Amino acid sequence: MNRVLIDLKASFKMFFRSKAAVFWTLAFPCILILLFGAIFSEMDSKYSLYVQNQDQTLASNSFIEALNKTNAFNLQTLDPTIDATRYALDHELSYMLVIPEGFENDLGMSMNSSGATNATIEFIYDQSQTSATVVLGILNSVINEMNQVLSGGADYVVVQGETIAPKRFSFMDFFLPGMIAMSAMTTSIFTAVEISSRYRETGIFRKLATTPLRRIEWILSRTIYLIVVSFIGMGVILGLGIAFFDVKVVPDPLSLILVATTSMLFSGMGMILSRFVKDPETAGAAANAITFPMMFLSGSFFPLEQMPEFLRGIATVLPLTYANNGLRDAMIMGEPQRAIINTIIVTVLGIISLLVGAWITKWEEE
Repeated sequence: MNRVLIDLKASFKMFFRSKAAVFWTLAFPCILILLFGAIFSEMDSKYSLYVQNQDQTLASNSFIEALNKTNAFNLQTLDPTIDATRYALDHELSYMLVIPEGFENDLGMSMNSSGATNATIEFIYDQSQTSATVVLGILNSVINEMNQVLSGGADYVVVQGETIAPKRFSFMDFFLPGMIAMSAMTTSIFTAVEISSRYRETGIFRKLATTPLRRIEWILSRTIYLIVVSFIGMGVILGLGIAFFDVKVVPDPLSLILVATTSMLFSGMGMILSRFVKDPETAGAAANAITFPMMFLSGSFFPLEQMPEFLRGIATVLPLTYANNGLRDAMIMGEPQRAIINTIIVTVLGIISLLVGAWITKWEEE
């Protein structure tokens, strides 16, 4: 029994001496609990619905009041003179409602002609977002109840959908660009952390300092290698999506540039991170602590609009957010201008992180 206690004591010492083991066993589950708790426990049960009332009549105001009484929406009023579709695209809304001018007049004509004509309400939405489908279902329920009161069931009021995306995309079409960006992030940062920390621990950096290979040449070689690996990962993800889920997204030159700059960005971050840790195991744990929260807070798996306001604010400072948005703008939404802006942001951050990583990676000091 004494030998069992001695071995047990040794096992606990070894466990607590390993920062990676402590992280994966204790710290990492705590991070996930706090992260998902912050995301889901404070999610508003109501949907934020932007409404543009171009009619400004008793009928249109009554319809808005009926929506408000459902307690399903936080209604936001838009200026009736702006271009609603453009506003939805510019502000990355998943859906919005437009009550067109002449709604009350069309409703009166519909009632007088016993439903031969309809009063139409426009629902502008991104069909790749599951929340848009839920909101549309609630709207149809309100309209059906209104029609039931007015006519006993005749379709006096109907919803006409207008999609924001140029084609009809599924959720997987929306999901895959986020997976591509996430794959480029994890491949680059973990590989850079592993190589840099291992080379330091084994003394390879000291040996490289005695060779004709310059530090910038080594860093350039590793960065190109990680970019190529990220492209391979992108091809595999798209191949699986096309083969099993019939996705319609196709990479273009802008999306390829964005994947390359994303890889460059997180390669630099990996070099920076490995400089401040002592061994490969600790470096990997530190990389996990950075990448896992970023996966969930940057919109890789679900839309940012579903998160609380303070988490959406955090997302604006995470580089993966701009990689996700840029790839979706280029590959799905057909918005090259927004894709270019996101690409510029990622490129600038990538250059800065790579330069800092190269600067602090000192072979002679290892």
